[in-house]
Amino acid sequence: MPYLGNQHIVGDSVNNFKVLDDISTFTATFDGSASSVVSTTNETIRVPKHRFVHGQRVTYNNGGGSNIGGLSSGTAYYIIYDTAHTIKLASSASNAASLTAINLSGVGGGASHTLNVAFDGVNKKFRITHGNGNRPHFHHATQLSIAINNVIQRPNNDANNFTEGYAIEVRDIIVFKIAPTVNDIFFGSLTGETRGTFDI
Repeated sequence: MPYLGNQHIVGDSVNNFKVLDDISTFTATFDGSASSVVSTTNETIRVPKHRFVHGQRVTYNNGGGSNIGGLSSGTAYYIIYDTAHTIKLASSASNAASLTAINLSGVGGGASHTLNVAFDGVNKKFRITHGNGNRPHFHHATQLSIAINNVIQRPNNDANNFTEGYAIEVRDIIVFKIAPTVNDIFFGSLTGETRGTFDI
C-alpha cells in the first residue's frame, strides 16, 4: 500500500491516531515446563497481557518439547478467558461456552510452547491492540477504520444486531459479521476518544 509522506509505523501515535496491530495472526510463546506458568491445580496457562478472547479457536504447539498433560501438539482448542494474564483451554466451542476446561494433568517439556490465533474462517472475535499489544481505549466502532483486502468495512455500534462489517463487543474486542479467512489481509487504525459518529 503506497503512502504519502512518511510510512506509518504500527503503534505510532500522532494527534491521537494509532495504527493497529495486525490481528490476522498472533502467537503467544510460553514455558510449558514451568509450574508457575502451567497450573495443574487451576487448569490455567499464564500468558501475561494475553490477547485472547473467550471462545476463540487457537492452535497449540509444544515447540519441539513434550506436550502439556491433556494437550496434543498441532491440535485446535478453544479459549476460556480466566484473567488478563491467564487462560484455560476447552476441547470445543460449546465446552468453552459452558466453562468446561481441559484437565491439565502435568507440565510439558521445553520453554517454547505456543498458542496461535488467526484468521481461519471460524474466529469472528479478536482483541484490538496497538504498539505490539497495548489495549486502546475507545467507545464507538466508528473510531476504528478497518480494511479487509483493502476494502473499508462498515462500523456498527450494536454488536448484537448488525448485518455486515464489524462491531465492538466489550472494551477492545472486535466482532466481524463474517469470519475472516487465512487469505484475508487486515489493516486498521484508531482515532481514540475523539470521534463519536461516522458520517459520509
